[in-house]
Amino acid sequence: MKTEIIPVIHMTSSNQVLENVATCINCGIEKVFLINHVVSAHEVLMVAREVKKQYPTLWVGINMLGVRTENAIMLDDPAIDGLWCDASISMEESLCRQFKGMFFGGLAFKYQPQPKDLEAACREAMLTTDVATTSGSATAKAAAVEKITTIRGYLGDHPMAIASGVSAENISDYIGLVNYLLVASSITDRRNEMIIEEKLRELKSKL
Repeated sequence: MKTEIIPVIHMTSSNQVLENVATCINCGIEKVFLINHVVSAHEVLMVAREVKKQYPTLWVGINMLGVRTENAIMLDDPAIDGLWCDASISMEESLCRQFKGMFFGGLAFKYQPQPKDLEAACREAMLTTDVATTSGSATAKAAAVEKITTIRGYLGDHPMAIASGVSAENISDYIGLVNYLLVASSITDRRNEMIIEEKLRELKSKL
């Protein structure tokens, strides 16, 4: 199984996003996610469209914080390749989905209600997501390897991602277990939300 790094850019401005995207491309990255913490969901969507316009071959995904999952999945925009929602999605909601790109849906995700039956949650995620996306217990906290191997066992070949705590020190724990590693904290200067090229290159060299 190939494991791919997807840098997550915490948007503060359009220029900051474009500078970070350029850094990612310089490092040979093929996919990026944009997420809004200090700007609106509308702003991150507009900038994602601009990124796609400037870099049409780059895979561009978004996580629109503050937008309910059932509303986010109604996004019908050919410029957006990926949609990531922290919350899980029900079968009923999945049937209403309009988004046509890759959907990264939360599974036992941080700060979300945790499933009482993880195996059942995995079975549902296989039907409602394109990529079942899990995490550690908090931002920048690494997911326990036991949790990841358990989920992988339940998911079988269904694509899977981790979205917290991946670093150059622990990436080897996850290579071959998951398809995507969504990475921000270990490669970003949190004072200005700029990706540090040397750290991204180091992380990528571990694959």
